[in-house]
Amino acid sequence: MTEISLCMIVKDEEAHLEGCLESVQGAVDEIIVLDTGSTDRTKEIAERFTDRVYDYVWQDDFAAARNASFAYASKPFILWLDADDRLERSEREKLIALKGRLDEHVDAVMMPYRCGCGESGASALTFERERIVRRGAGFVFTGVVHEAMTVGGTVWHEDIVVCHTGDHRESSNRRNLGIYEKWLARGRRMSARDQYYYARELMSAGEIERAQQAFKTFLMQDGWIENRIDAHVQRGNCLMRLGQQGEAKAEYLSALACGAPRAEALCALGGCCLEQGDLHAAVFWYRAAMIATPPEHSGAFVQKDAYDYIPALQLCVCYDRLGRTVDAARMNERALLAHPGDEIALANRAYFERRLARTNRGDENEESCIIRKEKSD
Repeated sequence: MTEISLCMIVKDEEAHLEGCLESVQGAVDEIIVLDTGSTDRTKEIAERFTDRVYDYVWQDDFAAARNASFAYASKPFILWLDADDRLERSEREKLIALKGRLDEHVDAVMMPYRCGCGESGASALTFERERIVRRGAGFVFTGVVHEAMTVGGTVWHEDIVVCHTGDHRESSNRRNLGIYEKWLARGRRMSARDQYYYARELMSAGEIERAQQAFKTFLMQDGWIENRIDAHVQRGNCLMRLGQQGEAKAEYLSALACGAPRAEALCALGGCCLEQGDLHAAVFWYRAAMIATPPEHSGAFVQKDAYDYIPALQLCVCYDRLGRTVDAARMNERALLAHPGDEIALANRAYFERRLARTNRGDENEESCIIRKEKSD
């Protein structure tokens, strides 16, 4: 059975590290923890699981730290995780089974990464990451923040889900923006990928005008197509928040022009039209979102709810405003199929039960009170 080294970089992760390491016990053969300056119990916790704990002088460069952690690995394959990542028991068993199939002919393994995992198991975003690489392949991380490897050769796509339990905290957002600002202040030119993630960090920080300008700068560069699609959508979202609906709609349409229509862009167009009061156009875009197909193995950020729950709930709103109560109620049930027990859809169901009962009695005067699902940024 092929052996795997787990390589991690950590700082002040006493709240998360134990859960991460427990989740991979029995699935990895070596654990390497590179500490970048913890002042809490992080190193003490790490030392319960491994004697391969090393200090690293932080250089405002996540890629450099990742690469330094890989240099300590001794096993044929390397798995990397963050402290707030987890493998459920079923996924750990899949990883153990994978070790029995891995050999020197495999260069990298792509695995789904679910971010924003909640108690229900739903996730805000899902995308593939280059999660396991053959040590001898020589792949390296690039990117000062949101680092990644470009892998090639024989690449497997495995359904072994890594769940990210943390959130994009204000402190990490400030840290990431600070790193980018330092790089810019030093006169360094950011790559297209760094420019894209810099724009996303600005947006997360609520600096909407700067974010839309940063996305515009990225779109003038030769960036990865998946980043370009998302940049059009996110710049459109920024412009919507700035009250520039016409320009926002143009960005969403530009996202559609990049390839097979993505539900994220279609829902954004629906939301724009709904905001403008064009209910029939909103219905068109939301219905299109419901028949769109999520991309597979593309590495794209996929907002699963944009392909079922969000358009169903928004169609419920549109149909209710158009007086199509039965259609609205049916769409609300579609939303409940996507998220059983959803409080918004359950409240809507109660409203429609009252509304349809009144209609059957000939009393249709109840004011609309269904809940609109706000479009996620």
